[in-house]
Amino acid sequence: LHAVWLKAQQISNIASLTLMSHFATADGPQGVEAQMATIKTAAAGITAPRCLANSAATLWHPETHCSWVRPGIVLYGASPSGQSQDIADSGLQPTMTLSSEIIGVQTLKQNDQVGYGWRYRAEGAQRIGVVACGYADGYPRHAQTGTPVWVDGVLTRTLGTVSMDMLAVDLTPCPHANIGAEVELWGRRLPVDDVAAAAGTLGYELLTALAARVPIVTEA
Repeated sequence: LHAVWLKAQQISNIASLTLMSHFATADGPQGVEAQMATIKTAAAGITAPRCLANSAATLWHPETHCSWVRPGIVLYGASPSGQSQDIADSGLQPTMTLSSEIIGVQTLKQNDQVGYGWRYRAEGAQRIGVVACGYADGYPRHAQTGTPVWVDGVLTRTLGTVSMDMLAVDLTPCPHANIGAEVELWGRRLPVDDVAAAAGTLGYELLTALAARVPIVTEA
């Protein structure tokens, strides 16, 4: 590192030099102690601005803040640990809401089955809603029955396999929901981390996987 540092200082078209690193375990029990010790040893004697802290280190390891921090997923209001409760008291707010609406309502009889592979079977009479959102929009196809979803102001769950353009939801907790009812797949009322955890993935993936066909509405 010192040899590279000295060489870089001799290059006239380099205006400034900064030491940067990235933590592998700042969001877990291993923390940053080992990497900080390595950085301290490797950079001993080098006086330069340092930028080390990712989102997790910015939140939970103030000793890493150095000259400036480099947050990532917290800019979306999501947790670097993938656990929404870890940032419940941080003041962070979600910056993205994925929403749609109910485009169809069906009443199932006992043992009626739903979706590709018939992966959901009704245990009795049950109203379900069809939502205009699927994996072609960026919703995780591998989301299982029970993935949380917000319908008409009520928390409920998905049912069966997510299709390309649609998914099914349980309307039992929201009996007044009908065609046109608002659906929040994640966002202000439903943390993206909760949806990701139920689907066996990470909020990072969901926040970066929306398809180009999804309309974007920005708010000041």
